[in-house]
Amino acid sequence: SFLPLAGGTMTGDTLHADSVSSYYGAGNDLRIYHTGSTSYIQDVGTGSLIIDSSDLIMRVNGSENAIIANSNGAVDVYYNNVKKFETSFQGVTVTGNLSTTGSVVIPDAGRLYLGTNDDAQVYHDGANFYANNSTGQLNIDQAAVTESIVFRTSDANALDVTALTINRSGDLTTGRDVTIAGDLTVNGTTT
Repeated sequence: SFLPLAGGTMTGDTLHADSVSSYYGAGNDLRIYHTGSTSYIQDVGTGSLIIDSSDLIMRVNGSENAIIANSNGAVDVYYNNVKKFETSFQGVTVTGNLSTTGSVVIPDAGRLYLGTNDDAQVYHDGANFYANNSTGQLNIDQAAVTESIVFRTSDANALDVTALTINRSGDLTTGRDVTIAGDLTVNGTTT
């Protein structure tokens, strides 16, 4: 028997050969088909393709999670069935390294926290820049062989004054006068 044009209940499978499409909508707006090697769901008409579910799970290879969108909750993105990216009410959590091809922008009052217990912070409050370390010593290492550490300031133009240079031997050179509030101990020759 045939399914009536007015509609009805199908109790068996419908089989479509390769590259035979199922169309939906008066203008054939939604198309579903398989080419023999790849399956397609195409919105070829007007409007958007909306997938609506209480929870949405996208898998590959039959059982590997790729994306899970939880109702009123997180969206999780997986690599090889291991969660790597998760949204939350606080923002996002990335498990593993984060590589970007552009800039990372943190607005004023936003902070970059480093360490398990937020041991170091880097931020700009809209007026000043801060680098705070609350655990251990603060190390500034120059690992480029034969190069110096240079501190510059701005006088008439941006970064036009070299205020302090520490060369590869540890010798200091200042751009102007030096004021010492405490004692000065010199080991070696003074000139």
